[in-house]
Amino acid sequence: MKKTLLISLIIGVFCIAASAQKISKPTLTAKPATEVQSILIRQGVAFHDAKRYNDAIAIYEKVLAENPDCAAAIYELALTYYTKGDTVKAMETANRGSKYTSDELPLFYGIMANVIDDVGKPYEAIQIYRDAIKILEGDKQFLKYLSSLHYNLGVTYVGQNKYNDARIDLKRAVEYDNKYASPHYLLSIVYDHSKYKVPAMLAAARLISLEFNSQRAQMSAAIFSSGMKPAGKDEKTGNISITLDLNAPKDEGDFGTFDLLLGTLTTFKDEKDKNKSEAEIFADAVEKFAALISEDKKLRSTFIGKNYVPFIVDMKKQGHTKAFAYLVLYNNGNADALKWLKENGIQLEAFINWSKAYALPK
Repeated sequence: MKKTLLISLIIGVFCIAASAQKISKPTLTAKPATEVQSILIRQGVAFHDAKRYNDAIAIYEKVLAENPDCAAAIYELALTYYTKGDTVKAMETANRGSKYTSDELPLFYGIMANVIDDVGKPYEAIQIYRDAIKILEGDKQFLKYLSSLHYNLGVTYVGQNKYNDARIDLKRAVEYDNKYASPHYLLSIVYDHSKYKVPAMLAAARLISLEFNSQRAQMSAAIFSSGMKPAGKDEKTGNISITLDLNAPKDEGDFGTFDLLLGTLTTFKDEKDKNKSEAEIFADAVEKFAALISEDKKLRSTFIGKNYVPFIVDMKKQGHTKAFAYLVLYNNGNADALKWLKENGIQLEAFINWSKAYALPK
């Protein structure tokens, strides 16, 4: 019995590996589901969520019997097979779906890579994404998929603790689609883990502007606030103590000046600041940070200078730094921030609408 199971496992892995080698440029056109078919697909998803996988599969098969080119149904079928643990059928179905030009295209590649990774072949999983990117690059109709593919490749690298490799692909994901929130979030995590303090803050800021009330926004707010925490003070002398990391990486830009100044923005207080709350002082510090970073001309040629600095600069120019600052504080659980946001709903709405519509200058 054990021998039979081992042989079945080996055959399954071989079939999966063989399927993974068949990635090619999509040549088929997917057909949308009809209204009735869409209802059926939603029913299948409900069965999937209830872990009634066989019932879900039966529904997707029914849709595909009527509409074999329905990429949405093929994707849900592949996902259910994968969740059920039938990796061979999941790979076969995802491979079938990858032949179609559809919004689900990067999702099919994702399932294929996940299956390969699950059977202990992480390098082959990475190669699936690399092959998919190579196939789709240079063709305008497929450009919208490249951000998702680079992001998922970045996720795979993070899972392997390969942060430098992850950073490269997450940056590419940001370059392809600056409004796609997920790459900003994971890039902020990678930057923070790798001691790129200011880049981590800027990536986190962009995530918060796109996803202002979520668990990821809370994580991003923590990263942004950490970069602006007050400098240490000697209780006896009252002297300010600033620690500068001389070994901080500089390949994303030299942020040494910011490392010196950031802690002071929420520490030094003028006479006019003595009656301000900590929230108001933080909001003023964010305004000053935006002004400082807009003046650093050396950053303009870097990835940070091209993809994040313009957003911060325009945010200040449009008068949205205060709304942003209070969103950061709100996601950190600050009670004063919640009060401010409730009292300034018009400013908050203006910021959210602006940030979601924001496009980088060409």
